[in-house]
Amino acid sequence: MLVVLEAFKAIKEKHLEAKKIIEEAMAQAEKLKNEIEQKGIIAYEEAYRTALNQAKRKAIALKRKAEEEAEYELKKFLAKAEDQAKRIEIEASKNFNTAVNSVLNMVLQ
Repeated sequence: MLVVLEAFKAIKEKHLEAKKIIEEAMAQAEKLKNEIEQKGIIAYEEAYRTALNQAKRKAIALKRKAEEEAEYELKKFLAKAEDQAKRIEIEASKNFNTAVNSVLNMVLQ
């Protein structure tokens, strides 16, 4: 009977050791899980900042390009307007000369 009692005692001790090992493993697993979650959050924040910075750089580049295109279009428009103004001035000058000639012709007749 003593052998059976000692066997149960040894089984109980091994069971307690196994329970302790399992609890330590669970604590270690929880610790690792928390570390991984923290690293995941840090990685997400870094990726977010990187994406945000890239978006800002792209927005700045697009804005710069739009400003350059607007300036180019404005220069084209101003050149056309200047050209039209010159043509109008030439036509007005011709009409002025025609009007003066008509008045002179009327007065001299």
